[in-house]
Amino acid sequence: MSDTSIQAVERSLDIVEFLYHFGREASVSEISEGTGMFGSTVFRQLSTLKKRGYVYQNAENQKYWLGLRFCALGNAVKLNTPIIQCVDAAATAVAEKYSQTLTVTVPQYSSAACAQQTVIYCKSFSVTSADLDVVGEVIPCHCSATGRCLMAYYSKEQMEQYSRHPLTKVTNKTVVDWMALKAELESIRYRGYTCVSEEEKEGQTCVAVPVLGENGELIAAIGLAGDTMRMFDYPINCMVADLEQIAEQIRNQMK
Repeated sequence: MSDTSIQAVERSLDIVEFLYHFGREASVSEISEGTGMFGSTVFRQLSTLKKRGYVYQNAENQKYWLGLRFCALGNAVKLNTPIIQCVDAAATAVAEKYSQTLTVTVPQYSSAACAQQTVIYCKSFSVTSADLDVVGEVIPCHCSATGRCLMAYYSKEQMEQYSRHPLTKVTNKTVVDWMALKAELESIRYRGYTCVSEEEKEGQTCVAVPVLGENGELIAAIGLAGDTMRMFDYPINCMVADLEQIAEQIRNQMK
C-alpha cells in the first residue's frame, strides 16, 4: 500500500506533540532542535498554527505554546472519550460501593513550575464531598493521591524541571519537601498505589492507582476519595483491587 501521509500535516503534528511533551513555552530554535526541522520550516508551520488558534506566541519572549483551540476540542473529546465510556459503569459501581467519590485524572503539562493534572471524570456517592463540577479542572499533583500516581511515572527531565521550584503548601499536612515526595513516588512505583490523607483537603483521604499502558507508558490515574474517618472503615487492599479492575479496563480499551 502506498504511503498517503501528507508531509506538511506530519510536520504540524510533530510540532504540536513536541510542545506537549516539552511541557512549557518553546522558542523556534528549541522546536527546531527537538523535531529535527529547519528553523524556517518550523516558523512557517507555527505561523499557520497560530493563525488557527492551535498555538499562541508570548509577546514578551516570543516563545510558543499550545493554544486555546485545543481546550475547545478537548472539551468535545472529553464528553465522548473511550476512557470515560469504558469506565463509567465500573466506576459508578465502585463509588457507590464505598459511598465515596471516584475520579480519573490525566497529566497536564502546561506549567513548567508545578506538576498538574486535569480531572476528566468524576462520580460521587459521598454526602460530604459530592462536587461533580471538578471535571475539566486543572489541579496540582504533589498534594493529591492521583497526582502522585502520575508524577511517579514522569520522565527524569520533567521531574528535574519541577524540582527547581518549591512545593505549595495546600493544607497543614501537605508535604513540601522534595526529598520526601520523591521517596513517596519511588514507593508508588514499587507497591502500585498510594494513600494521601488531608494534604489536598482537610478531612479528606484518597487512595489512588496509576494506569499504565502495555509498554509502561503513563495514561491516567484513578482515585477514590472521601471523608477520612469513613475511608479507613474499609481495607485499603480492597479499594486498591477495585481501582485496579477499572485501570485494567482502561488498559484494554487503549490497546
